[in-house]
Parts: sequence; structure tokens; C-alpha cells
Amino acid sequence: PVQADGGPEDDIDPSSLTLADIIACKLKDVPTWNGFAFWFYDNEEAKRHYGMTAVKSGNPFLSEYRLAAPIAVFGRTTDRVAFSNSGLMAVLPDVAPQALAKELGVTPIIDVPGKYMGERTIIDAPFDGGSSAFQGRSRISLGVSTVTTHPGKVLAGCSYRIDIKD
Repeated sequence: PVQADGGPEDDIDPSSLTLADIIACKLKDVPTWNGFAFWFYDNEEAKRHYGMTAVKSGNPFLSEYRLAAPIAVFGRTTDRVAFSNSGLMAVLPDVAPQALAKELGVTPIIDVPGKYMGERTIIDAPFDGGSSAFQGRSRISLGVSTVTTHPGKVLAGCSYRIDIKD
């Protein structure tokens, strides 16, 4: 549950969240994602909890992990996930990004040979962080994309952001 200001109503144990739920945009507020991300970052116990082993992604903007047991997300299974600066994505082999985007209701932003990027907004709402310095918009969006560092694979998952007003 969330409060009207977009903050979590209760403290949530980050280890109770599933990777599939995070990827599929089932967290309904950005502070819950932030709590998970801060807990996960540089926490070997958290990585063991999820059965994750770091792998080189070749992409400086992604932290990629192999899972000890595959997870099911978007009607597919994968044993790889990647963290971006604002979310978690499944690394899916053998799927066309356009087909997956259509299944998920994701609108293409870029669709040219060798590059696909699409997005569907899940939540776009005012955010009140409790002071005038922390006012802005809470934005949760589902993305589908390809990157040159992962040929033949599609990254699909959720981005959780708060854009603070200037």
C-alpha cells in the first residue's frame, strides 16, 4: 500500500520482493524500488538470497547477473537480469523486440535496423517528498530495448524514477 504522497505506507522488507515482480512493474511506488536498490547494492547476502552471480555485460551502464534458477516474466523464462540506473530488466534471448513490445502494449520510440527502444508509462503522478526541495513526479515505466552489447537479446523491464522539480 502507498500513501497519497507516493511514499510507502509501511516499511517493506526488500528481501520479500520478487525479481519477476520488480521487472514487471508490480511495485507501485518509487520509494519501494529505492529501498530495494539501496539494500541490494554492494550486499553479498542479497545477491545470495536471489541466487545471483555477477557476469561481465560489456556495457558500463548495466550490472548483469546470472540466476541460479530461471525466473518467469512476460510469459518467458530467463536466467539473466540486468540492473540499470533506475530499474531491473530481464535479459531475454530469442525474441523479437517488436513482438514483445506489441504483447506488452509498449510503444516504439526507436525502431531501426540494429536498435529498438520502446516504453509504456505505468504511473506518472505528482510526488511530494515532504519538503519543497523534494517535489516532482513519480514515474514508473515498462521498457523494451536492444543494446549492441547484447546481440540477439532483448532487455525488458521496469524503470522507477522520481524527477525532482528544478
